[in-house]
Amino acid sequence: MIIKIGWKNIWRKKSRSLIVILSVAFGVWIGLFFGAFQWGTYVQKLNDIVNREIGHVQIHHPLFLEEEYDYNFPIKDPEHVKHVLQADSTIKSIVERVVFSAMIQTTKEQSPVLVVGVDTTKERKMHSISTLITQGEMPHDKRAPTLLIGEVLANELGVKLGDKVLIQGGMLHGMKSFVGRVRGFYESPNKLKDKLIIYIHKSDINKKLGDAFTHEFAITFHEYDSLKSYSALLQKKLPHQQIYTWGQIVPEVENGIKMTDKVMFVFMFIIWTALALGIVNTMLMSVLERTKELGVLMAIGMGKWKITQMIFIETFILTAIGVPIGIFLTMLTVGYWGDVGIDLSVANAAVADFGYSTMIYPVVKQSFYFQVIIQVILVSFISTIFPVIRALKLEPIKAINKL
Repeated sequence: MIIKIGWKNIWRKKSRSLIVILSVAFGVWIGLFFGAFQWGTYVQKLNDIVNREIGHVQIHHPLFLEEEYDYNFPIKDPEHVKHVLQADSTIKSIVERVVFSAMIQTTKEQSPVLVVGVDTTKERKMHSISTLITQGEMPHDKRAPTLLIGEVLANELGVKLGDKVLIQGGMLHGMKSFVGRVRGFYESPNKLKDKLIIYIHKSDINKKLGDAFTHEFAITFHEYDSLKSYSALLQKKLPHQQIYTWGQIVPEVENGIKMTDKVMFVFMFIIWTALALGIVNTMLMSVLERTKELGVLMAIGMGKWKITQMIFIETFILTAIGVPIGIFLTMLTVGYWGDVGIDLSVANAAVADFGYSTMIYPVVKQSFYFQVIIQVILVSFISTIFPVIRALKLEPIKAINKL
């Protein structure tokens, strides 16, 4: 009976009820879509970080990062480290590298760089540097040392494919240098990286410098969610090495993600506040317009609990209609933009400087549907409390005689 009365009441003023339904639908849609955009941004950032060779976790000599990538702090007993890692079933991929800071010089220009010695075959399992090559190809160990350098650095140095450059750095026995030939250029979303990092085959570095060093193990796991526990377990297995998660290596990215979470909270608070005010206003108007009717219902014996039920049921019906509409809109928009992507090229310069891709693909976590729906229902019912209190304060005689 109460449900039937509530259903009829909401359609007395169709336009007002439609406004509430559309408000709920919009709240659900904007909440889910913004959440999908945020999660898509997070996933894209993480992929960028993992795919640009950092990996989920890195292993270094305890002083290596502190000494700013000093060649003289390699990992001790890398074969033992490799054996421990290969025995761990949670690990998806392992790559080992020679990494050190140096200077790259031409006859006219020079620039500080980070030399990364890689095994090109193994590197393909972790990151996509080969897909970023604009000219030439990856370095290999079949000839004299060959280099892959960023387009930004190449322009600054004024070098072309086939040109020779000098690499010089501080080694165990003083300054050492070797000549390499530019074999290819790459361009990534990260302009800072393009200017700083050059790639050489790991075996070429070992031949030229006379060492068999490994400065870095980069690791990815099958499951990302348990990253902290995995890294803590690795630290116990390798107490003489230092284990770093990607958040420790690039804290600015992790801080950026946390800031995005805060922005999301503020944005959702604004959306839910606007939705709450809309529901309060609509339901309060509905109560005020039915003052005489409510007075009659009270006079013939309808208790306060029944009045409360009736108003809450009206809100529930409006919400129950609006939520599926909002979910449907989300599925359409996220489905489309999730495939096509949202191009942030308008802000390309700023975004690229931070090393992020300019294409974002919104993704909605299944749990987020549940969270937003629960939030909308809570906001709707909390917003109904004030109109209910206003209705319960009515005195039957005064309400009936109200013009």
